[in-house]
Amino acid sequence: MASRRRPRPAAADWRILPCGHGPKRRRAAAAPAASTSWSSMPPDLVDSIAERVLAGDLLDYVRFRATCPHWRSCTVDPRGRGVADPRFHPRRWMMLPEGHGLHPGHAKLRGRVRFFNLDTGAFVTVHLPLFQDHAVLDSPDGLLLLQRDADTAIRLLHPFTGDICDLPPLTSLIPQLDQISDARQRRLEDEKHKLQYFRKVSAAVSVAPATGAVTALLYLEHIGHFAHASAGGRRWTLSSWSTDRVARTLSFCGSLYLAYWDLEEESSILRLDPPLLEEEDGELPQPQTIATLPVELMILPQLVECESEILVVGSTDIDRAHLVVVRLADLLQGRLAVPLTSIGDHCLFFGMRSLAVSSKGLPSVAGNAIILCDSIPGGRLKQYNLSDGSLSPACDGAIGRRPPPSPHSIVHHLVTCCHQYFWNKGLIYCFRTNATWRTKREARFGV
Repeated sequence: MASRRRPRPAAADWRILPCGHGPKRRRAAAAPAASTSWSSMPPDLVDSIAERVLAGDLLDYVRFRATCPHWRSCTVDPRGRGVADPRFHPRRWMMLPEGHGLHPGHAKLRGRVRFFNLDTGAFVTVHLPLFQDHAVLDSPDGLLLLQRDADTAIRLLHPFTGDICDLPPLTSLIPQLDQISDARQRRLEDEKHKLQYFRKVSAAVSVAPATGAVTALLYLEHIGHFAHASAGGRRWTLSSWSTDRVARTLSFCGSLYLAYWDLEEESSILRLDPPLLEEEDGELPQPQTIATLPVELMILPQLVECESEILVVGSTDIDRAHLVVVRLADLLQGRLAVPLTSIGDHCLFFGMRSLAVSSKGLPSVAGNAIILCDSIPGGRLKQYNLSDGSLSPACDGAIGRRPPPSPHSIVHHLVTCCHQYFWNKGLIYCFRTNATWRTKREARFGV
């Protein structure tokens, strides 16, 4: 019996021709005569598309360049420019704390370090043998600020291109520490104990557009001073002035943004810009106050970068029962700061530093929520829903006196990223314990 099925119309062949030109590939991917190979795309069009891809994520740009030799030849190679060109900074990538004391450079990791993307939730593993004799201090713009164990030299490492920018050693700060008036009592201490004042830092990295010169700014949390140095310089320059009111910092576009807390009067947001190139060895100017926050709006302000802008997050009471989020841009322009009721699919994590994470790539993280990692009643993490002000558990397990049992949830890893002195040691954060190195303690004392 003849089949009663109606014959299907021939499907159009929408296959894209590969960039290769070998005869086997041409036969395997035959297409209509009107089709053209992507390898014949005009170079200016390839470059324009590449810029859009790079605006999203560096690793997508790397994959774009790997498509074919023609695309690779039309676009800029990030290797050799990873630090000196801000376009190639891996801003949305964070080094993953492994837990169990498996710090970067641990023998069991065999030189491998994992990173994850705060927007997509993607994980990549990178071989970085440099960590055998280096410790990480901070991660400005996704770059790794390292200290070399042997001589305290500071180095900026791009984890994906392998580019390194060498900065002066921390020991160059010791003579300047002895000269400042509020450190006279420290002159009797040995060099080992003086170095600890320089290893707890918040960093920002700026690049001069005309020359590509790299400058690093450090906030030295132990002594309330700032220091700056340029790549290839001989020494760090310590600020003669200090402040003990800085509660939180944020690196953004090469500057350090500072949150000053005041529970009785208005708090303030300040910005410290990098010095001009010709003032490399000169005195660092004091930070500028760019916004004030009346107590009626919020107290205990914190800063976070979210969707390429800075958000200011605080509370209306000391117990942080009601949280408030405003845009810094509204404060700068003198507009009425209207509290936000939605931050989309983002979840904000606040500890000693802050993160904005997209819940699209991390389903276990709730969107439009805030997790305060340094205020944990009962040792259990809570997430604050910004739309209705409700509280709910952020994850299972308490993180009071000991880390939560394995396997750790991604929330535990993200909370640890907000406390870099657990993060850099491969430990999972628990707020009633002190993070200490299990190896090379003398070379890393105070890190």
